[in-house]
Amino acid sequence: MNQKEKLERKSIIFHPLLFAIFPVIAIYSQNLNLLLPKDIIFPILLFLGFGAGLWILLYLIFKDLVKTGLITSLSIFLFFSFGHISSILYDSIKVITDKENFVLIIIFLIILIISARYLIKTKKPLNNATRIVSVIAISLFIFPLATTGAYFFQQDYSIDEKDDINTNFLTDTGNLSQFPDIYFIILDTYADYNILKDLFNFDNIEFLSYLSEKGFFVVENSFSNYHTSPLSIPSMMNMEYINYLTDEVGIDSTNRYLVHKMMDDSKVMQIVKSKGYVTVNFDSGWQPTRYISTADLNLCGKNQLFNSQVIVTVIKNTMLNPIYVEIFESDYRERILCTFSKIPKIQHEIDYPLFVFSHMLLPHGPYYWGPNGEYVIPEKATLEGFSKDKEGYTNQLQFTNNKIKEMIDKILTESDVPPVIIILSDHGTMLNWDPDNITDEYIKERMSAAQFIYLPGEGKDLLYHGITPVNTLRIVFNTYLGENFEQLEDRSYFSDDNALYRWLEVTEFLRENKEIDVGFFND
Repeated sequence: MNQKEKLERKSIIFHPLLFAIFPVIAIYSQNLNLLLPKDIIFPILLFLGFGAGLWILLYLIFKDLVKTGLITSLSIFLFFSFGHISSILYDSIKVITDKENFVLIIIFLIILIISARYLIKTKKPLNNATRIVSVIAISLFIFPLATTGAYFFQQDYSIDEKDDINTNFLTDTGNLSQFPDIYFIILDTYADYNILKDLFNFDNIEFLSYLSEKGFFVVENSFSNYHTSPLSIPSMMNMEYINYLTDEVGIDSTNRYLVHKMMDDSKVMQIVKSKGYVTVNFDSGWQPTRYISTADLNLCGKNQLFNSQVIVTVIKNTMLNPIYVEIFESDYRERILCTFSKIPKIQHEIDYPLFVFSHMLLPHGPYYWGPNGEYVIPEKATLEGFSKDKEGYTNQLQFTNNKIKEMIDKILTESDVPPVIIILSDHGTMLNWDPDNITDEYIKERMSAAQFIYLPGEGKDLLYHGITPVNTLRIVFNTYLGENFEQLEDRSYFSDDNALYRWLEVTEFLRENKEIDVGFFND
């Protein structure tokens, strides 16, 4: 055994593997309120395989464990840090194009080639360098692991249910053929008529007229119960106000584990399944509603492992950043088109009544669609920066309107039993959003949502202007499924994204223009 092999054997080399998985651990520690531990298992294995594969390939070429380990760590560091450095440049020069990205990639490759050539050619022992790099790699994990450990130590993941809904639902299904199919479709960030007209200079009357002609009840003075999807969707799908969660997680918490669980195992799904319904969920592209474990069918999901939130976030910060839009836009478009195509067809494939749940990230950005369905490649396919793009939003809204009309026409003309169709938004838009200064204008914009409801027979007579989503399915279940739920007061609550469960009731402010204390959030 020569001296070099002895030195290699004395050195336990692991830093390339730590650098490979660090981006996943860092993202997880920064999004503990959004992600579950299972969400990072596949990304860790994927990037661990990437790092190990690169290291093995280099070792097979150069036959030196220490040198190839250092080259691998440098390669991984440069690859994963590209997006962060690009963002710093973006903040400095305000504009960064493909040209600037290409120049930055060339600079990174030059650094890598020069450094790798030096490491391969040098005769100096590199064990000290290996130890230093190993210490750096270990040090990177101290803060995210400490943050993660402290977070889980403080969490209580039980739900103390405090509502008036009897979970012993009627299970006498009777004649299933008489139960209507129920379509519950959430259009994310779909604003109401007045907001569209006042803030976006867009008149949505043509679409609303179409809905009215088809027999839909278009709710006026429509407001959401909560200001964000992680709160409003659990409230809708459990037909209850969820303010009691403050007692479970704390007033300043950002914990979303419980509300995600309420979406995955909702009372609405329990009720319809007890009646003999087949429950169907369509992949939204958003982690909590991509796959619902209690649904009988989950459709239009594709590449969920590779197209997860964690992997997308990691990749957008790598050297693949300039082309990452092209990498994922195909799956995004296919998922949306599949959903619109499949929803009206599923009634012909199932012999039981259907409860169809679809949370569509439309007209929510990024904006991939023109008004007539043209393909658009957004400058930034992230969830940052698109909220103030009026043209992009209204273009995608028109695309959404056109696809919704096609879908409604097919459902109504092809249904044997007149269906229930509920199309609503979870919250409004964000033109007036300023994370450092919540204003009354922003609260009204964000809480102004939309509801379009089609109830066959006499059901429409039970609807009223100002109804909020917490009551919508209560009326449907009482009317068509023989339930007897109380009607709740229609209330609206706003909270800060940094303290989700610190509520400010804004009902009177929204409906009667009464003053509210916006300092409640800005103190």
